[in-house]
Amino acid sequence: MNASLENDGPSFETLSTPGFAELKVQRSRFIAEVHPASNELAARAVLADVTGRHHDARHHSFAWRLGVEADLVEFRSDAGEPSGSAGEPILNALRQGEVTDVVAVVARWFGGIKLGTGGLGRAYREAATLALEQATRRRVHLGSRFIVQFPYPLQKTVAHYLEALGGRRLDECYDDAVAWTVWVPAHRVAEFLAVILEVGQGRLIVTPDSG
Repeated sequence: MNASLENDGPSFETLSTPGFAELKVQRSRFIAEVHPASNELAARAVLADVTGRHHDARHHSFAWRLGVEADLVEFRSDAGEPSGSAGEPILNALRQGEVTDVVAVVARWFGGIKLGTGGLGRAYREAATLALEQATRRRVHLGSRFIVQFPYPLQKTVAHYLEALGGRRLDECYDDAVAWTVWVPAHRVAEFLAVILEVGQGRLIVTPDSG
């Protein structure tokens, strides 16, 4: 999903809880699961778990969407089904649902009646869509983390500009100087850095924080 630009900056939708669904079509049984996954390693871990739990299914077709905008990565697999009849329909369900950082796996048990490529595609997409409808979503706002170090007299000034630009404090450390770990919305980072360094007049140090 492309990040959407709102008043509070670019954001995207993902899942906070998994979703599950079961579908029966012409005696074939489909069990679909969708899970949040922040990277490919997490997505493959979900795939391995689902495959293990439904080891007696004939197929375990899947798709995932990870990242946003230029970093968006999509992957799909038919897992032995006719080309384009499983992975792509599952991926299309994720696209239609406008979610990312999500993996969907659909296990299928053959019921003895061939569905054809079109029938398979509709069934896989419907199963994945139903699972998505059962999941809980959350919106993630894009931004950057920084460690800001400054002398005590600058506390109110730094706090004022941080709040004015939609940022927030994540952690605070008070020693010889103040050190805050802060989060700043992606669309306000350049402005934040320019303003904060100007008011700091050389007494303030800002470094990226990987978290």
